Amino acid sequence: MKRSLLAKLTWSAVLIGSVILSALYVPQINLNSAYFDDLDNTDVKQWLSQVPPLKIEVMAGADSRAGAYVANFLAPLNDYWSDLTVHYLDPAKHPEKVRDYGIKARGEMIVYDGDQSFVLSDLSYETLFNGLHQLLNPSQGWLVVLDGFAGQNLHADNPDGLGSWLKTIQQLNYSVSALTWQPDMALPSDVKVIMLASPGIELSEAALQWLQQQLAQGISLWWLSNPGEISQQPRLSVLFDVLPADPPLPEIAPLQQYPDHAITRQFSYPTTWQGVAPFSGSGDTVLQHNGQVFATAQSVKGARMLMVGDSDFMNNSLLNSGGNQALSLRMLDWLMHHDHRINLPDLSAQQTGLFLTRHQLLLISGLLLIGMPLLAMLVALITWYQNNRQSRLEQKP
Repeated sequence: MKRSLLAKLTWSAVLIGSVILSALYVPQINLNSAYFDDLDNTDVKQWLSQVPPLKIEVMAGADSRAGAYVANFLAPLNDYWSDLTVHYLDPAKHPEKVRDYGIKARGEMIVYDGDQSFVLSDLSYETLFNGLHQLLNPSQGWLVVLDGFAGQNLHADNPDGLGSWLKTIQQLNYSVSALTWQPDMALPSDVKVIMLASPGIELSEAALQWLQQQLAQGISLWWLSNPGEISQQPRLSVLFDVLPADPPLPEIAPLQQYPDHAITRQFSYPTTWQGVAPFSGSGDTVLQHNGQVFATAQSVKGARMLMVGDSDFMNNSLLNSGGNQALSLRMLDWLMHHDHRINLPDLSAQQTGLFLTRHQLLLISGLLLIGMPLLAMLVALITWYQNNRQSRLEQKP
């Protein structure tokens, strides 16, 4: 009995010691999330240092739970944004502000720059940064999604549609409108980007000439395509100077490495793709897989052009997969000439997720699929051996 107890204590000590040694000496797995926990970003620090003194009114009591969440949210900004005044107001005591600014929940904030203001409705640094850009630089320009070519659905209830993306960028204070193309269409002067979301029918010569006119006026062009549609658009292929490559790529493993382009510089989030259409062309490479290019960018007389051979990466099903939304925002900012904020972090809690490198995945898989079963077998063999030995000792006269 004493030997059995001693053996159990010994094995317990070995197990505890193994756990301690593993914690001390086994290389730590650093999990990458789709949002930052701080603002350790050179571009953010430099930009915030240039923001003028502003005032924020938090619609929550300073001692309330919502007020504590907001204080934690604003804490990383204090080191870089010193000229910031924050007031906590109980919404029950200020019904006029709740009514005038459309406050819907405790913790929402009103950010003031003199007589101008905007409401920050969720704790997202991306929303805050875009709101500040719009507040301090009102003329941001519009994105026009050109409809009428049997392209991608723009509604949120369709898994393949772009409705969620359109809603997201509106929440992030981008200006966007969907317009049906007409031969005599004249765009307002503040339109900066035209998007063609995977057109399913061939563009006419009139449509091609109209797009060329918009490019000549400095309006950027964003073409999203898929393997089934890219071969049906010879005019767009000429406009972008690309030739489709065969065969199309099926669903590929999440990308985690990107070429050194302004859109993808210092971008390390994994992105998910399906049905990729590779092509060859003269533009700068933005995305590629195994040497096959499926996104290129180029500048033409002040306008910028971006072609992506997979429109599904930002559809309703894949938008919140890894860094897909963050990459789409970088593309949009580059096309709108917002180069100063391309590298601002996307900290939206809606994109929270954990992503492992190949080596980390192999290590965890090995521990779960091989290490733990072997350990269980070892414990079973030791238990069997001890029981068998005890049984033999008891059978002796």
